[in-house]
Amino acid sequence: MSTSKTADMKPIISNAEASLFDIGDGITYFELHGKLNIIEDSMLAILDSALDEVETNYSGMVLGTEAGNFSVGLNLILLLERAQSKDWDAISNTLRNLQKVCTRLRLSTKPVVAATVGMALGGGCELAFGADAVQAFTDSKLGLVELRVGLIPGGGGTTEMAFRCLEGQQTSSPIQQLLAPVQTTIETIRQAKVSQNAADAVELGYLRKTDLISTKRDNQLQDAKQSVLSLLDGYQSPQPRQVFVLGEEGINYLKQQFQELRQADTINDYEQSLAEKLAYVFCGGMLSAPQYAAEQDLLDLEHEVFLSLCSEPKTHAMIESTLKKGKK
Repeated sequence: MSTSKTADMKPIISNAEASLFDIGDGITYFELHGKLNIIEDSMLAILDSALDEVETNYSGMVLGTEAGNFSVGLNLILLLERAQSKDWDAISNTLRNLQKVCTRLRLSTKPVVAATVGMALGGGCELAFGADAVQAFTDSKLGLVELRVGLIPGGGGTTEMAFRCLEGQQTSSPIQQLLAPVQTTIETIRQAKVSQNAADAVELGYLRKTDLISTKRDNQLQDAKQSVLSLLDGYQSPQPRQVFVLGEEGINYLKQQFQELRQADTINDYEQSLAEKLAYVFCGGMLSAPQYAAEQDLLDLEHEVFLSLCSEPKTHAMIESTLKKGKK
């Protein structure tokens, strides 16, 4: 991928899922090893340990892979097994760990750049969201695809998109004006849209306009390293955010849109229910008026709704259908 990492280089820490390397100039490279880089508890644990190492001994980190895909998200086979056996504690712990690691990436005292390639789906997309910046290879296909399997983004993806869609908006604007970007973003998540490439990911809101795109894969790690180095001067660790949400008024408006889709037979009953649960989290719950909500409050709503959906037989059926399609 780059001369910054050589085949004989020994990792600082390593397990079957990932390794942390020193690539010079005080910068580390957290390399995901797998073909699809499915997110497991052990991957989250070593990423958490890597952040400890970086914050103590280094200046910054690149998060990437030499495989064809950045990460396709959580292990659906394991998630389904746990859901069918009603092992709610295990599901809850994995989700909380994903939220914790994504939050740690964003609030790290040292800059982190995610180098995405191929698919960055679900939890993989959420990992990229946690970075200060993304150095995307041009073929990057990002997407929050959880509604395809009867879930909602639960690792911070719903919260991040809620923050992004109203970032920079005049919060004193009429709610009808604020609803336009909210509805666009909700539809992106509801339809589980995946970007065709990195440029398309910017249009869908999965990448920011300030994120960078590498056109040569061999240069991507070096490009990402330079991005980290460029962030070092005067770097200040981000703080937990307040997210502007539309509360009950936004939820009711979105529910009406979903009812119209159902009446038009565009979606079925369960898809309508999923969309309404997504809107509930996205708008910050049944708040009496549009207002700022603590980021952690939205993460807690994500966790609550994700966990509740794991108990639904229709969600189990959607996961099973997806897994069967993947085997073909």
